[in-house]
Amino acid sequence: MSPAIILSIGFIGFLVLGVPVAIAMGMAAILSMMQSGLPLSYVVQSAYSAVNDFTIIAVPMFILAGALMEKGGLTERLILFSRALVGPAPGGLATVTIVACTLFAAISGSGPATTAAIGSIMIPAMIKEYKDRGFSSAITASAGGIGVVIPPSIPIIIYGITSETSITALFVAGVIPGLLLALALYLTVVVISKKRGFVASDTRKRDFSNIWRTAKDAKWSLLAPVIILGGIYTGVFTVTEASIVAVYYALFVGIFIHKEIKLTLFIDCLGYTARVAGTVMLVLVTGRVVGRLLSMYQIPQQISSLMLSTFTDPVTLIIVIIVLLIFVGMWMETLTQIIILTPLLLPVAIGVDIHPVQFGIMFVIACEIGYSTPPLGVNLFVASEIGETTIEKISWASLPFIGAEVAVLLLVAFVPQVSMALPELLGFIR
Repeated sequence: MSPAIILSIGFIGFLVLGVPVAIAMGMAAILSMMQSGLPLSYVVQSAYSAVNDFTIIAVPMFILAGALMEKGGLTERLILFSRALVGPAPGGLATVTIVACTLFAAISGSGPATTAAIGSIMIPAMIKEYKDRGFSSAITASAGGIGVVIPPSIPIIIYGITSETSITALFVAGVIPGLLLALALYLTVVVISKKRGFVASDTRKRDFSNIWRTAKDAKWSLLAPVIILGGIYTGVFTVTEASIVAVYYALFVGIFIHKEIKLTLFIDCLGYTARVAGTVMLVLVTGRVVGRLLSMYQIPQQISSLMLSTFTDPVTLIIVIIVLLIFVGMWMETLTQIIILTPLLLPVAIGVDIHPVQFGIMFVIACEIGYSTPPLGVNLFVASEIGETTIEKISWASLPFIGAEVAVLLLVAFVPQVSMALPELLGFIR
Protein backbone atom coordinates (compact mmCIF):
# COMPACT_ATOMS: atom_id res chain seq x y z
CA MET A 1 0.00 0.00 0.00
CA SER A 2 1.41 3.39 -0.96
CA PRO A 3 2.37 5.94 1.73
CA ALA A 4 -0.16 8.42 0.30
CA ILE A 5 -3.02 5.95 0.73
CA ILE A 6 -1.89 5.11 4.25
CA LEU A 7 -1.81 8.84 5.03
CA SER A 8 -5.40 9.29 3.79
CA ILE A 9 -6.87 6.14 5.34
CA GLY A 10 -5.02 6.70 8.59
CA PHE A 11 -6.29 10.28 8.92
CA ILE A 12 -9.91 9.30 8.20
CA GLY A 13 -9.65 6.24 10.47
CA PHE A 14 -8.34 8.22 13.44
CA LEU A 15 -11.09 10.81 12.96
CA VAL A 16 -13.73 8.05 12.98
CA LEU A 17 -12.27 6.79 16.26
CA GLY A 18 -12.75 10.25 17.75
CA VAL A 19 -9.10 11.31 17.80
CA PRO A 20 -8.71 15.14 17.71
CA VAL A 21 -7.94 16.44 14.23
CA ALA A 22 -4.44 17.70 15.03
CA ILE A 23 -3.42 14.41 16.66
CA ALA A 24 -5.05 12.42 13.84
CA MET A 25 -2.99 14.31 11.26
CA GLY A 26 0.22 13.73 13.22
CA MET A 27 -0.37 10.00 13.75
CA ALA A 28 -1.38 9.45 10.12
CA ALA A 29 1.77 11.28 9.01
CA ILE A 30 3.96 9.06 11.21
CA LEU A 31 2.37 5.87 9.82
CA SER A 32 2.90 7.14 6.28
CA MET A 33 6.53 8.03 6.98
CA MET A 34 7.20 4.59 8.46
CA GLN A 35 5.82 3.00 5.29
CA SER A 36 7.94 5.22 3.03
CA GLY A 37 11.09 4.73 5.09
CA LEU A 38 11.48 8.40 6.08
CA PRO A 39 13.23 9.01 9.41
CA LEU A 40 10.87 10.11 12.18
CA SER A 41 13.23 13.00 12.89
CA TYR A 42 11.57 14.59 9.87
CA VAL A 43 8.50 15.19 12.08
CA VAL A 44 10.56 17.22 14.53
CA GLN A 45 12.26 19.17 11.76
CA SER A 46 8.95 20.01 10.06
CA ALA A 47 7.31 20.90 13.37
CA TYR A 48 10.13 23.27 14.23
CA SER A 49 10.03 24.95 10.83
CA ALA A 50 6.25 25.41 11.18
CA VAL A 51 6.58 27.55 14.31
CA ASN A 52 10.00 29.05 13.60
CA ASP A 53 8.39 31.97 11.83
CA PHE A 54 8.27 35.54 13.12
CA THR A 55 4.77 35.96 11.66
CA ILE A 56 3.39 33.20 13.91
CA ILE A 57 3.67 35.51 16.91
CA ALA A 58 0.77 37.53 15.49
CA VAL A 59 -1.68 34.66 16.12
CA PRO A 60 -1.56 34.50 19.96
CA MET A 61 -1.08 38.25 20.19
CA PHE A 62 -4.24 39.09 18.19
CA ILE A 63 -6.15 36.49 20.23
CA LEU A 64 -4.96 38.15 23.44
CA ALA A 65 -5.70 41.64 22.10
CA GLY A 66 -9.27 40.65 21.23
CA ALA A 67 -9.84 39.16 24.68
CA LEU A 68 -8.42 42.23 26.41
CA MET A 69 -10.54 44.59 24.31
CA GLU A 70 -13.67 42.65 25.20
CA LYS A 71 -12.88 42.66 28.93
CA GLY A 72 -11.69 46.27 28.79
CA GLY A 73 -15.08 47.72 27.90
CA LEU A 74 -14.44 48.47 24.23
CA THR A 75 -17.24 46.14 23.08
CA GLU A 76 -20.03 47.76 25.08
CA ARG A 77 -19.09 51.24 23.87
CA LEU A 78 -19.02 50.04 20.25
CA ILE A 79 -22.57 48.70 20.65
CA LEU A 80 -23.87 51.97 22.10
CA PHE A 81 -22.30 53.86 19.20
CA SER A 82 -23.78 51.38 16.71
CA ARG A 83 -27.23 51.79 18.26
CA ALA A 84 -27.04 55.58 17.92
CA LEU A 85 -25.76 55.26 14.36
CA VAL A 86 -28.53 52.88 13.25
CA GLY A 87 -31.45 54.67 14.92
CA PRO A 88 -34.87 53.52 13.63
CA ALA A 89 -33.49 51.64 10.60
CA PRO A 90 -35.42 48.50 9.54
CA GLY A 91 -34.49 45.54 11.68
CA GLY A 92 -33.62 47.72 14.66
CA LEU A 93 -31.38 45.73 16.98
CA ALA A 94 -30.50 43.21 14.25
CA THR A 95 -29.00 46.05 12.22
CA VAL A 96 -27.19 47.28 15.33
CA THR A 97 -25.75 43.77 15.74
CA ILE A 98 -24.39 43.77 12.17
CA VAL A 99 -22.80 47.21 12.58
CA ALA A 100 -21.32 46.30 15.97
CA CYS A 101 -19.92 42.99 14.67
CA THR A 102 -18.36 44.77 11.69
CA LEU A 103 -16.68 47.33 13.93
CA PHE A 104 -15.53 44.73 16.47
CA ALA A 105 -14.23 42.54 13.64
CA ALA A 106 -11.64 45.21 12.91
CA ILE A 107 -10.08 44.64 16.33
CA SER A 108 -10.76 40.98 17.16
CA GLY A 109 -9.70 38.84 14.17
CA SER A 110 -11.90 35.94 15.27
CA GLY A 111 -15.42 34.86 14.32
CA PRO A 112 -16.34 33.08 17.58
CA ALA A 113 -14.83 35.91 19.64
CA THR A 114 -16.91 38.49 17.76
CA THR A 115 -20.05 36.37 18.17
CA ALA A 116 -19.46 35.94 21.90
CA ALA A 117 -18.52 39.56 22.58
CA ILE A 118 -21.40 41.17 20.69
CA GLY A 119 -23.88 38.34 21.22
CA SER A 120 -23.64 38.37 24.99
CA ILE A 121 -25.20 41.84 24.92
CA MET A 122 -27.28 41.87 21.74
CA ILE A 123 -28.90 38.41 21.68
CA PRO A 124 -30.82 38.85 24.97
CA ALA A 125 -31.90 42.33 23.83
CA MET A 126 -33.13 41.01 20.46
CA ILE A 127 -34.98 38.10 22.06
CA LYS A 128 -36.77 40.56 24.31
CA GLU A 129 -37.71 42.77 21.35
CA TYR A 130 -38.45 40.20 18.61
CA LYS A 131 -39.59 37.21 20.69
CA ASP A 132 -37.69 35.00 18.24
CA ARG A 133 -34.68 33.17 19.67
CA GLY A 134 -33.74 31.52 16.38
CA PHE A 135 -33.56 34.75 14.37
CA SER A 136 -31.81 36.67 17.17
CA SER A 137 -29.12 34.02 17.52
CA ALA A 138 -28.78 33.38 13.77
CA ILE A 139 -28.08 36.98 12.77
CA THR A 140 -25.43 37.24 15.50
CA ALA A 141 -23.77 33.98 14.43
CA SER A 142 -23.73 35.11 10.79
CA ALA A 143 -22.53 38.66 11.50
CA GLY A 144 -19.89 37.33 13.89
CA GLY A 145 -18.29 35.53 10.97
CA ILE A 146 -17.34 38.89 9.46
CA GLY A 147 -14.54 38.83 12.05
CA VAL A 148 -12.51 36.42 9.90
CA VAL A 149 -12.80 38.47 6.70
CA ILE A 150 -12.24 42.06 7.83
CA PRO A 151 -8.62 42.49 8.99
CA PRO A 152 -6.94 41.72 11.25
CA SER A 153 -7.96 38.09 10.71
CA ILE A 154 -6.34 35.02 12.22
CA PRO A 155 -7.47 32.70 9.37
CA ILE A 156 -6.01 35.16 6.85
CA ILE A 157 -2.69 35.07 8.72
CA ILE A 158 -2.70 31.25 8.67
CA TYR A 159 -3.54 31.20 4.96
CA GLY A 160 -0.76 33.71 4.25
CA ILE A 161 1.76 31.57 6.12
CA THR A 162 0.58 28.33 4.49
CA SER A 163 0.48 29.72 0.95
CA GLU A 164 3.49 32.05 1.37
CA THR A 165 1.34 35.00 0.29
CA SER A 166 1.71 38.58 1.54
CA ILE A 167 -0.44 38.90 4.67
CA THR A 168 -0.58 42.68 4.28
CA ALA A 169 -1.97 42.31 0.75
CA LEU A 170 -4.50 39.78 2.05
CA PHE A 171 -5.54 42.15 4.84
CA VAL A 172 -6.15 44.96 2.36
CA ALA A 173 -7.99 42.60 0.01
CA GLY A 174 -10.40 41.57 2.77
CA VAL A 175 -11.73 45.06 3.49
CA ILE A 176 -14.21 45.47 0.60
CA PRO A 177 -15.52 41.86 0.70
CA GLY A 178 -15.98 42.19 4.47
CA LEU A 179 -18.04 45.34 4.05
CA LEU A 180 -20.04 43.67 1.26
CA LEU A 181 -20.83 40.80 3.63
CA ALA A 182 -22.14 43.30 6.19
CA LEU A 183 -24.24 44.99 3.49
CA ALA A 184 -25.63 41.65 2.27
CA LEU A 185 -26.62 40.66 5.81
CA TYR A 186 -28.23 44.07 6.35
CA LEU A 187 -30.33 43.79 3.17
CA THR A 188 -31.42 40.30 4.27
CA VAL A 189 -32.41 41.66 7.68
CA VAL A 190 -34.44 44.43 6.02
CA VAL A 191 -36.39 41.89 3.94
CA ILE A 192 -37.02 39.55 6.89
CA SER A 193 -37.91 42.42 9.23
CA LYS A 194 -40.48 43.86 6.84
CA LYS A 195 -41.96 40.42 6.24
CA ARG A 196 -42.25 39.56 9.94
CA GLY A 197 -42.94 43.03 11.26
CA PHE A 198 -39.68 43.39 13.18
CA VAL A 199 -39.35 47.13 13.83
CA ALA A 200 -37.13 49.14 16.12
CA SER A 201 -38.64 49.83 19.53
CA ASP A 202 -36.68 53.08 19.56
CA THR A 203 -38.40 55.05 16.79
CA ARG A 204 -36.62 58.32 17.44
CA LYS A 205 -34.84 59.83 14.46
CA ARG A 206 -31.09 59.74 14.38
CA ASP A 207 -29.86 62.46 16.68
CA PHE A 208 -26.49 63.88 15.68
CA SER A 209 -25.79 64.95 19.26
CA ASN A 210 -26.41 61.36 20.47
CA ILE A 211 -24.21 59.93 17.71
CA TRP A 212 -21.48 62.41 18.60
CA ARG A 213 -21.76 61.64 22.33
CA THR A 214 -21.56 57.85 21.84
CA ALA A 215 -18.75 58.30 19.32
CA LYS A 216 -16.80 60.26 21.93
CA ASP A 217 -17.42 57.51 24.48
CA ALA A 218 -16.31 54.91 21.93
CA LYS A 219 -13.38 56.92 20.58
CA TRP A 220 -10.80 54.55 22.03
CA SER A 221 -12.63 51.58 20.50
CA LEU A 222 -12.88 53.30 17.10
CA LEU A 223 -9.25 54.38 17.26
CA ALA A 224 -8.00 50.79 17.67
CA PRO A 225 -8.44 49.67 14.04
CA VAL A 226 -7.12 53.01 12.81
CA ILE A 227 -3.87 52.50 14.70
CA ILE A 228 -3.53 48.76 14.03
CA LEU A 229 -4.51 48.65 10.38
CA GLY A 230 -3.24 52.13 9.57
CA GLY A 231 0.18 51.17 10.89
CA ILE A 232 0.24 48.03 8.74
CA TYR A 233 -0.93 49.69 5.54
CA THR A 234 1.40 52.66 5.84
CA GLY A 235 4.37 50.43 6.59
CA VAL A 236 4.99 51.81 10.08
CA PHE A 237 5.04 48.27 11.44
CA THR A 238 4.58 44.71 10.20
CA VAL A 239 1.57 42.49 10.90
CA THR A 240 3.44 40.82 13.76
CA GLU A 241 4.47 44.15 15.29
CA ALA A 242 0.88 45.34 14.88
CA SER A 243 -0.34 42.45 17.01
CA ILE A 244 1.99 43.53 19.82
CA VAL A 245 0.81 47.13 19.46
CA ALA A 246 -2.79 45.87 19.70
CA VAL A 247 -2.06 44.12 23.00
CA TYR A 248 -0.37 47.17 24.51
CA TYR A 249 -3.19 49.39 23.26
CA ALA A 250 -5.85 47.10 24.78
CA LEU A 251 -3.99 47.02 28.09
CA PHE A 252 -3.53 50.79 28.15
CA VAL A 253 -7.20 51.52 27.41
CA GLY A 254 -8.53 48.77 29.66
CA ILE A 255 -6.38 49.68 32.66
CA PHE A 256 -5.88 53.44 32.49
CA ILE A 257 -8.80 54.79 30.42
CA HIS A 258 -11.80 52.55 31.11
CA LYS A 259 -10.26 51.08 34.29
CA GLU A 260 -12.08 47.77 33.80
CA ILE A 261 -9.17 45.33 33.47
CA LYS A 262 -8.07 43.99 36.82
CA LEU A 263 -5.39 41.40 37.57
CA THR A 264 -7.88 38.51 37.69
CA LEU A 265 -9.37 39.47 34.30
CA PHE A 266 -5.90 39.80 32.81
CA ILE A 267 -5.00 36.30 34.03
CA ASP A 268 -8.26 34.97 32.55
CA CYS A 269 -7.34 36.53 29.21
CA LEU A 270 -3.89 34.94 29.33
CA GLY A 271 -5.44 31.53 30.08
CA TYR A 272 -7.92 31.88 27.23
CA THR A 273 -5.15 32.91 24.83
CA ALA A 274 -2.97 29.96 25.87
CA ARG A 275 -5.81 27.48 25.25
CA VAL A 276 -6.79 28.85 21.85
CA ALA A 277 -3.27 29.58 20.61
CA GLY A 278 -2.04 26.18 21.82
CA THR A 279 -4.69 24.48 19.71
CA VAL A 280 -3.79 26.61 16.70
CA MET A 281 -0.07 25.83 17.05
CA LEU A 282 -0.68 22.09 17.34
CA VAL A 283 -2.80 22.10 14.18
CA LEU A 284 -0.20 24.25 12.41
CA VAL A 285 2.62 21.87 13.36
CA THR A 286 0.91 18.63 12.31
CA GLY A 287 -0.58 20.36 9.27
CA ARG A 288 2.90 21.39 8.13
CA VAL A 289 4.11 17.78 8.40
CA VAL A 290 1.13 16.52 6.37
CA GLY A 291 1.53 19.34 3.85
CA ARG A 292 5.17 18.46 3.21
CA LEU A 293 4.33 14.78 2.82
CA LEU A 294 1.58 15.64 0.36
CA SER A 295 4.05 17.69 -1.66
CA MET A 296 6.58 14.87 -1.49
CA TYR A 297 3.99 12.41 -2.79
CA GLN A 298 2.95 15.01 -5.45
CA ILE A 299 -0.70 14.80 -4.35
CA PRO A 300 -1.43 18.52 -5.02
CA GLN A 301 -0.12 18.21 -8.56
CA GLN A 302 -2.21 15.09 -9.17
CA ILE A 303 -5.39 16.68 -7.80
CA SER A 304 -4.76 19.84 -9.80
CA SER A 305 -4.25 17.86 -13.01
CA LEU A 306 -7.33 15.71 -12.35
CA MET A 307 -9.61 18.69 -11.67
CA LEU A 308 -8.27 20.72 -14.60
CA SER A 309 -8.73 17.79 -16.97
CA THR A 310 -12.15 16.82 -15.60
CA PHE A 311 -13.63 20.33 -15.57
CA THR A 312 -12.42 22.08 -18.69
CA ASP A 313 -14.77 25.04 -18.22
CA PRO A 314 -13.17 27.55 -15.77
CA VAL A 315 -16.58 28.70 -14.48
CA THR A 316 -17.58 25.14 -13.63
CA LEU A 317 -14.24 24.49 -11.94
CA ILE A 318 -14.53 27.63 -9.80
CA ILE A 319 -18.03 26.61 -8.71
CA VAL A 320 -16.75 23.12 -7.86
CA ILE A 321 -13.98 24.66 -5.72
CA ILE A 322 -16.50 26.88 -3.92
CA VAL A 323 -18.88 23.98 -3.25
CA LEU A 324 -15.98 21.88 -1.95
CA LEU A 325 -14.77 24.66 0.37
CA ILE A 326 -18.25 25.23 1.80
CA PHE A 327 -18.89 21.48 2.20
CA VAL A 328 -15.58 20.83 3.95
CA GLY A 329 -16.19 23.90 6.13
CA MET A 330 -19.34 22.24 7.45
CA TRP A 331 -17.27 19.39 8.88
CA MET A 332 -13.79 20.71 9.56
CA GLU A 333 -12.40 23.40 11.87
CA THR A 334 -11.37 26.52 9.96
CA LEU A 335 -7.63 26.59 10.57
CA THR A 336 -7.31 22.87 9.90
CA GLN A 337 -9.25 23.33 6.67
CA ILE A 338 -6.93 26.12 5.54
CA ILE A 339 -3.76 24.21 6.36
CA ILE A 340 -4.88 20.99 4.65
CA LEU A 341 -6.69 22.34 1.58
CA THR A 342 -4.52 25.32 0.65
CA PRO A 343 -1.65 23.26 -0.83
CA LEU A 344 -4.22 21.05 -2.60
CA LEU A 345 -6.52 23.68 -4.12
CA LEU A 346 -4.26 26.71 -4.63
CA PRO A 347 -2.54 25.14 -7.69
CA VAL A 348 -6.00 24.42 -9.13
CA ALA A 349 -7.09 28.01 -8.56
CA ILE A 350 -3.91 29.37 -10.13
CA GLY A 351 -4.58 27.07 -13.09
CA VAL A 352 -7.76 29.03 -13.85
CA ASP A 353 -6.03 32.41 -13.38
CA ILE A 354 -7.19 33.09 -9.83
CA HIS A 355 -4.58 35.13 -7.97
CA PRO A 356 -3.42 33.65 -4.61
CA VAL A 357 -4.69 36.78 -2.84
CA GLN A 358 -8.12 36.50 -4.48
CA PHE A 359 -8.24 32.78 -3.67
CA GLY A 360 -7.31 33.52 -0.06
CA ILE A 361 -10.29 35.85 0.34
CA MET A 362 -12.55 33.30 -1.35
CA PHE A 363 -11.24 30.64 1.03
CA VAL A 364 -11.74 32.79 4.12
CA ILE A 365 -15.30 33.75 3.12
CA ALA A 366 -16.06 30.04 2.63
CA CYS A 367 -14.67 29.46 6.14
CA GLU A 368 -16.86 32.32 7.39
CA ILE A 369 -19.89 30.53 5.96
CA GLY A 370 -18.68 27.36 7.70
CA TYR A 371 -18.96 29.14 11.05
CA SER A 372 -22.73 29.29 10.52
CA THR A 373 -23.38 25.84 9.04
CA PRO A 374 -23.94 22.66 11.02
CA PRO A 375 -22.72 20.27 12.22
CA LEU A 376 -19.46 22.05 13.17
CA GLY A 377 -20.54 25.71 12.95
CA VAL A 378 -18.70 27.18 15.92
CA ASN A 379 -20.64 30.44 15.86
CA LEU A 380 -23.91 28.48 16.00
CA PHE A 381 -22.87 26.82 19.22
CA VAL A 382 -21.71 30.10 20.76
CA ALA A 383 -24.98 31.82 19.80
CA SER A 384 -27.14 28.89 20.93
CA GLU A 385 -25.57 29.01 24.39
CA ILE A 386 -26.22 32.73 24.71
CA GLY A 387 -29.70 32.57 23.14
CA GLU A 388 -30.66 29.41 25.05
CA THR A 389 -32.06 27.75 21.95
CA THR A 390 -31.31 24.71 19.80
CA ILE A 391 -28.84 24.40 16.96
CA GLU A 392 -31.72 23.26 14.73
CA LYS A 393 -33.66 26.50 15.19
CA ILE A 394 -30.61 28.66 14.59
CA SER A 395 -29.63 26.61 11.53
CA TRP A 396 -33.02 27.09 9.87
CA ALA A 397 -33.02 30.79 10.73
CA SER A 398 -29.49 31.11 9.30
CA LEU A 399 -30.40 29.90 5.80
CA PRO A 400 -31.28 33.36 4.36
CA PHE A 401 -28.06 34.82 5.76
CA ILE A 402 -26.00 31.93 4.38
CA GLY A 403 -27.58 32.58 0.98
CA ALA A 404 -26.53 36.23 1.17
CA GLU A 405 -22.96 35.27 2.11
CA VAL A 406 -22.75 32.75 -0.74
CA ALA A 407 -23.79 35.54 -3.13
CA VAL A 408 -20.86 37.67 -1.91
CA LEU A 409 -18.51 34.68 -2.25
CA LEU A 410 -19.58 34.20 -5.87
CA LEU A 411 -19.07 37.91 -6.51
CA VAL A 412 -15.51 37.72 -5.13
CA ALA A 413 -14.83 34.59 -7.21
CA PHE A 414 -16.09 35.91 -10.54
CA VAL A 415 -15.28 39.62 -10.19
CA PRO A 416 -11.58 39.72 -9.22
CA GLN A 417 -11.52 43.49 -8.70
CA VAL A 418 -13.80 43.17 -5.66
CA SER A 419 -10.86 41.80 -3.71
CA MET A 420 -7.92 42.86 -5.89
CA ALA A 421 -8.66 46.52 -6.63
CA LEU A 422 -7.64 47.91 -3.22
CA PRO A 423 -4.32 46.04 -2.82
CA GLU A 424 -3.44 46.89 -6.44
CA LEU A 425 -4.30 50.56 -5.87
CA LEU A 426 -2.13 50.71 -2.74
CA GLY A 427 0.76 48.92 -4.46
CA PHE A 428 0.70 45.66 -2.49
CA ILE A 429 0.12 43.67 -5.69
CA ARG A 430 1.89 44.40 -8.97
